[in-house]
Amino acid sequence: MTPLVSVIICVRNGADTLGRQLAAVEAQRSTHPFELVIVDNGSTDGTAELIRHWAAEVHDAERFPVQIVDGGSVPGIPAARNAGIRRARGRVLAFCDADDAIRDGWIQAFGDALRDREALAGGSVHPHHPGDSETGASALGVVQTPYLSHVGGACMAVTRAACDAVGGFDQTLPTYGFEDVVFSWRVQEAGFPLLSVPDAAVDFTVSGNSASIRKRFRLGQGRVLMARRFPAYDARRYTVGGTLKDAVGVSVGVLGAALRTRSVDRADAGRVVAAWGCVYGCIVYGPLGGLLKRRLGARSGTGS
Repeated sequence: MTPLVSVIICVRNGADTLGRQLAAVEAQRSTHPFELVIVDNGSTDGTAELIRHWAAEVHDAERFPVQIVDGGSVPGIPAARNAGIRRARGRVLAFCDADDAIRDGWIQAFGDALRDREALAGGSVHPHHPGDSETGASALGVVQTPYLSHVGGACMAVTRAACDAVGGFDQTLPTYGFEDVVFSWRVQEAGFPLLSVPDAAVDFTVSGNSASIRKRFRLGQGRVLMARRFPAYDARRYTVGGTLKDAVGVSVGVLGAALRTRSVDRADAGRVVAAWGCVYGCIVYGPLGGLLKRRLGARSGTGS
């Protein structure tokens, strides 16, 4: 039977967390036929072995089919999701993250919402900090911005027609950050509506310190690109000099506070990293980045 819903999970080095999400998918009960597409985006920690073991020894193959996709050739969330889209057979493409857990009724809710209409939909998100026994209050997955609303990639679904109309996720973006925002905007620009589906709920795992730091840097980098592509969203003119001044100022301020209190606030550390990510973004996406690419391309072409 051809599935209506294709659940797409992209993972990289998720051996310690993926099992929780797989169990959540296995526990789903839906009147809509569905499949699971797992994209391994170049894991090196035993994730591939975990997936194979789960598919062969734990999963009940009579309930729904599973496809395992090697998506390691191009790193990053946009490329991994596009690899899953290419293999998916469903009319509805539903995305969730490897370190979260979808709640009962997630597939049913997205299937009900998109079965008879072409659209993009976002569910509700319940933040969960690792080590805590409880999750936070839910937040609807539709976020307002100065330009257009968007949904979060950890809890979203889109019809095949809407996805194909915009060519999937934008792989020119950084490997993390804003891919769900840009996708949402492009789908709406193409004429498709954005829906809120509160019954499609997910327990969202807040990243630990090391992962959060990496993500904050990529978000800072992506912020520059977003401002240049979508000035209605962010009208600021990011320059190397301006962002460098800001980054130094933020760093000095946070360092001073850390010396006084003998501790570093996590949010302050994130601000520092994001500020330096903006500097990097100005270099990569500005004239200097273009010059470096041309120089490197010329050297590669001459074999030097």
